[in-house]
Amino acid sequence: LETACARVPRALEVGAKKLFCGPESFTPDLAPIVGEVPELPGYFVAAGLNSIGILSGPGIGRALAQWIVDGYPDVDVSGMHVARLHAYQKNKAYRRVRVVESLGKVYKCHYPNTPTETARGAKRSPLHERLAAQGAFFRDVSGWEAADWFAGRGSVSRNGELTWGRPSWFQHW
Repeated sequence: LETACARVPRALEVGAKKLFCGPESFTPDLAPIVGEVPELPGYFVAAGLNSIGILSGPGIGRALAQWIVDGYPDVDVSGMHVARLHAYQKNKAYRRVRVVESLGKVYKCHYPNTPTETARGAKRSPLHERLAAQGAFFRDVSGWEAADWFAGRGSVSRNGELTWGRPSWFQHW
């Protein structure tokens, strides 16, 4: 508080006397969790706003109110719909590692095609080993280890450097 007031002396005159740092609500994919909980009809949530609740709260509140009154939202909420989460994500071990990874990405550059690294392998296709033998680079898609691109038989696939341009693996895609 002293450092803040030294930087902004006017803060001493306006009544700021205490700073509070409370718990955060980060989600595995950094997107809010909004909507009617599938297992509890009539129970709606708006959580996981990752420090932007003041900024996004009014819009999310409006969409949620519309949803409760009309039975559906009047805006696209697919990216934050509570139903996007799956049963395999409900265990503490998954959340412990994935949320730490997600939190570490909050203030980093959000490049396209950035793969997740933790809490992987929840679901594997019977073809997984055959795809891996073909040099598949796997991406987490709703818990599935899904082949994203192939480096070729016997090659080790690596995501390479993150970029806004064409990724190094583009010719294999």
